[in-house]
Amino acid sequence: FQEEDINRHLAGSDIRGFILRYQRRAAERHSALSSDLDANLVLGTEILLDKQKVDWATAVLDSRSIWWDGKRHLSPLLDLVNADVKGRAHETRLEDSKDTGHQVAVTRASRRVLRGEQIFENYAQPNYLLFSYHGFIIEENPNDCALLDGLYIHRSDPGAKNAHRLRSMTPSFCIRDKASVEELAEFFRVKYNLSTENSSESKIDANVRPYLTEVLEERIARLVEATSTKVDVDPSSHARFIRQLLKDDLKHFHHALNTHVLVQN
Repeated sequence: FQEEDINRHLAGSDIRGFILRYQRRAAERHSALSSDLDANLVLGTEILLDKQKVDWATAVLDSRSIWWDGKRHLSPLLDLVNADVKGRAHETRLEDSKDTGHQVAVTRASRRVLRGEQIFENYAQPNYLLFSYHGFIIEENPNDCALLDGLYIHRSDPGAKNAHRLRSMTPSFCIRDKASVEELAEFFRVKYNLSTENSSESKIDANVRPYLTEVLEERIARLVEATSTKVDVDPSSHARFIRQLLKDDLKHFHHALNTHVLVQN
C-alpha cells in the first residue's frame, strides 16, 4: 500500500496506524539486512540493497507463512488454499508419513469435501488482519472485530505501578463482544488505578464506564466523518474493501457502546 492511499482511505481508523507501523518495521528490517555482512555474503549485495526486493520477500513471508508449533513456515501449495468461514479453524501439524518416512505438514479439511469441489480453510481471523496481510476481506465474517489501538500506560498514570497486570504497556483490542469490552475496561482500571464496585458483578461499572464511553465515542466520531466523506472508489480495488472495513468497524463500536457500556446491568 502507498502511504498516500493509506492516509486517504483509512483516515479515522486504527487500521491506518497498524499498517503504517508494519511498513516501518519492514523498512527497519531492510536497513538491518543491508548492513549485515553475513547476509550480504549469502544473498548478495545487489539483492539486499534493493528495497523493493526485500519488501517483496517480507510480504511473501508475512502473507504466505503457515504456522505450527508457534513458528511460521513456508509450505508451497498449502499456502494456495483460499479462505472462508465455514468449519473449524485452520490447524496445521507435523505427522509421520508412511510413504516418505519423514514428517510432513498436514492440514485436514474442516468439513466434508466432495470430489471436484474447491477446498477452503477457515483462517479464523478478523478482516483487518486478512486485509493487512492478504489483501481481502470476508463478508459476514463471524471472527471480525474493530481494531482499537493507540492506547498506552504512561509512567505518570495513577496506575503505572500496576502495569505488570497487563499483557502489554501498549495493548491493542479486538472489539466485538462483551468479553472484549471487559478487556478494554481492565486496561482503564489499571491505567487510572480504579477500584471495583463491590455490588457490581460486571467489570463494566460506573468507575470505568466514562473512560470506555470516551474512547468508543471518539472512534465512532472519526469513522462517521470518514465514511460520510465521498471518495471515488474503483469497485475492483482495495479501496472498496477499505470502505467496507470502516463501515464494519463503525458497526462494532456502536454495538459495544450501546449494548455493553451505556446499558447498565
